[in-house]
Amino acid sequence: MSGLARQEALIEQWYDDPDKFDRDVWPEDLPEVWQTKASGLIVTNDRVAIRSGHGVGKSAWLARRILWWGCTRYPWKVGCTAPSSGQMFDALWSELAKWLSKMPDGLRGLFEWRAERLEWVESPAVAYAVAKTARRETPEALAGLHSENMLFVIDEAPGVDDIIFETARGAMSTRGAKTIMTGNPTRLSGYFFDAFHKNREHWANMKVACTDSSRT
Repeated sequence: MSGLARQEALIEQWYDDPDKFDRDVWPEDLPEVWQTKASGLIVTNDRVAIRSGHGVGKSAWLARRILWWGCTRYPWKVGCTAPSSGQMFDALWSELAKWLSKMPDGLRGLFEWRAERLEWVESPAVAYAVAKTARRETPEALAGLHSENMLFVIDEAPGVDDIIFETARGAMSTRGAKTIMTGNPTRLSGYFFDAFHKNREHWANMKVACTDSSRT
């Protein structure tokens, strides 16, 4: 089997198996047990909400999911947001840069890294991930994004104002779109809180304690 044929076969295997993607692409950094479970949830559900303790590796897991999405679909888009620029770029976006740099050359070369975008080299207009800070005064952070393969990633979701989600409701409910929310359960109201309570029938929920991770 040629190198190209082998890569195409792997991509087909990875399409519905992000855990295998992680193990094949980063064999020296195997996923935690909870990350394997979370990867299974995003395959079988369009909406996944994960509440966790601090330092369990959720930003690393999100970064890997962005790269998995970009490697296995076309066209594709990923909308990423967090409450502040520090949370967005110092946490999630820096993790994305880290895991991109650790990919094998043949995969890493498919992407172009930019300050606020990760682009598919061959088709940057229709295949990219974009990072935007979620501010109440600019609620369009997740709005206006559409693709046959659309992924929304909301990190530190309890701190994201409800108006951000309301503005993006149409895009998030588009057929084929998937949404992942993660965060520490620090608030007793809001969109993230409701995903575990009054709206829980619409979300696949997961709780990750600090004791569930070898990192803490």
